Amino acid sequence: MTRNRYFTLCVLVLIGAFAGGYVANRAMPVAHAQVQPIPQQNVRAMAFTLVNQQGKVEATLRNGLMGAELTLDDANGKPRIEAGVRGIVIRDANGRTVWQSPRAFGIVPAGE
Repeated sequence: MTRNRYFTLCVLVLIGAFAGGYVANRAMPVAHAQVQPIPQQNVRAMAFTLVNQQGKVEATLRNGLMGAELTLDDANGKPRIEAGVRGIVIRDANGRTVWQSPRAFGIVPAGE
């Protein structure tokens, strides 16, 4: 292959690459993977209850006397984890307290 043919081939490859890029970006319609989000409205309630497909309660987020309270239930409907202003309580399948955070803090301190 002569130098002149090699140079011509390189130029044609570059022109084809740029033309293909132009057609892909300009001539074809752009497909968006996501729909633009609709502005969300504020949802207000006294409590939110999460139920499974059978209708059993699995979690509850509610407004308690001293603030928000979150309860996570097991498959039998017994509360397993309770979190609120008074602290965090984790219970076993029999309902006995396995672990409880210090009541004065309401959450677990980083040092413990």
